[in-house]
Amino acid sequence: MKKGFLLILLAIFLSACNPVKDSDLVIEQEEIITNSEKFEAFIENLNNGKEDKIRIVRRTTEGDPIFDTLDYNGENITYTHDNSHDKYADSSKGTQSGTCENIDNEQSENERIYRLSGCSSEIGKYFELEVSD
Repeated sequence: MKKGFLLILLAIFLSACNPVKDSDLVIEQEEIITNSEKFEAFIENLNNGKEDKIRIVRRTTEGDPIFDTLDYNGENITYTHDNSHDKYADSSKGTQSGTCENIDNEQSENERIYRLSGCSSEIGKYFELEVSD
């Protein structure tokens, strides 16, 4: 009985320490490893003028999560970059946001590259997502 209780406490502790959610699109070593269909649905909703929101998680070399949130309100995309969980972030550590007009994409040899365009601040210029074909 004690062992089961300790396992439950450990699971609660670990989930509190891990801010990554099951619904997040997770990228490791520049490859989408979970929920790639959520990004495809986000792009489709954007193209159809339907509100949607997606959170993309990238891990640093040390394993710390960095969050990029794209929140489409039917007209503009609010892009939020959050590296507050990165233990080794520089002076720009924290959350930064900006509004962008669209997501452009271009086809390369084996992938499609998505970038934000028409952004109100510099932060939007740093978003880039490569999706393998």
